[in-house]
Amino acid sequence: MGFFEKLLSAVPPKKERSRTPLYQFVLTHIQNDLYESPYEVIKRLPKAAKKKIIQDICHVSEIIWQAPDRVLANREGLLESMLHQVEYEIFMVEPGHELCDFDGISGALKDYLPEFVQKRIDTGEFNWKRKSTPTKDEAYRLVRGNWLRANQYCKIFNGIRHYLQDYHTNLERDWFFPLQCASAAFAEYHFRKETGLTQVIDGSRALQYGAFLEIVSRGHKDPLEEWEKTYNEIFPQQSFHPKRRREMGR
Repeated sequence: MGFFEKLLSAVPPKKERSRTPLYQFVLTHIQNDLYESPYEVIKRLPKAAKKKIIQDICHVSEIIWQAPDRVLANREGLLESMLHQVEYEIFMVEPGHELCDFDGISGALKDYLPEFVQKRIDTGEFNWKRKSTPTKDEAYRLVRGNWLRANQYCKIFNGIRHYLQDYHTNLERDWFFPLQCASAAFAEYHFRKETGLTQVIDGSRALQYGAFLEIVSRGHKDPLEEWEKTYNEIFPQQSFHPKRRREMGR
C-alpha cells in the first residue's frame, strides 16, 4: 500500500465518504503539510494528533463541498483560521519581516509575549502556571506552537480557495496577503487597546482594516477592489506598485 493510500485509510469514516475531488485534494495537502513538514514541532506530533487533524479537515472539506455556496463556506473557515494565526503572529514578527512593511504592524510586541500568554492561552504544560508569569522562552514556544497549528489550517483553506478558483489571476491583485495584513493590523490595534499601549494606527484606520475582513466574509468576488472602491484609495500593501497608482488616477 502506497503512502497516499495509507493516508486515506487513516481516516476511519462514520459513513462511506463520497471521495469528492475536493476531498482528494485536501488529503494531498495534508500529506505534504503533516508528513513532510520542515517544522520539528509538526514532525513530533503523535500519530493520533495527526489523525485527528486529518479527520477534522476532511470533515470540513465535505461541509464545504455540500454547501450551497462553496466559496463563501471556505472563506468562513479561512477567516477563522487567519484570525487565529495573526493573533499569535503579531508577537513573533520583528522589524524587517514583510508584514511589518504594512501600516499598523509594528513588529515590536515580543516583549509582551508572557503577558499575552498568561491572559489568552490556557495550558497546564508549563511550570509557570504556578508562577506569576511565564518566561519569554516558554511563552514563545507556546505561541509558536499555536501559530503553527493555525497556519496549517490556514494553508489548507487557502489551498481550497485556489481549488475553487477564488483568487485573482494577477498575483499582485490577489486578496490573500492583504487579508493577512489587515487581520494582523486589526489584531495588534486591539491588543494595544486592551493593554493601554501606544497605538500605531488610529481607530478609524483599524475599522477600515476590519472592514476588509467583512468584505471577504460577504463573498465579494474581488475583496481588494471592493475595499479600494469603498475608501477611494489604494490598499496600503499595494501602494508600492506604481502601476496601481496610475490605475487609481494617483
